[in-house]
Amino acid sequence: MKELSVVVVDDSVLVREHLKRAFAQIEGCTLIGMAADGAEGLTMIRALKPNIVVLDISMPHRNGIEVLREIRKEDSEMLIIMFTSDSSVILKEVCLEAGANYYLDKTQIQELMEICKDLVKQ
Repeated sequence: MKELSVVVVDDSVLVREHLKRAFAQIEGCTLIGMAADGAEGLTMIRALKPNIVVLDISMPHRNGIEVLREIRKEDSEMLIIMFTSDSSVILKEVCLEAGANYYLDKTQIQELMEICKDLVKQ
């Protein structure tokens, strides 16, 4: 079993806390950072170099797509999961073309947890 580090970047305190509790239930997945906006998230991701980033799209200072593009310029291996309340097909295509590994609606928290559990087992 692998040990994986996770950073969550989302401007919603409720979402961050919910994900914090969810990741605490996954053996082998450690939440190492949480950021409330895109600029803070980008700085945190660069400093901590997590295995997995859970990234919202609509955030202050830098949106998730900008953060995604910046990360991809520097790191092609990091697993990036867009986790958003916007289920737009166009946004999904933009994110996947920009390098996101997954695009999940915030109602799909169970799917998010399953992806992380599967990654730990690899």
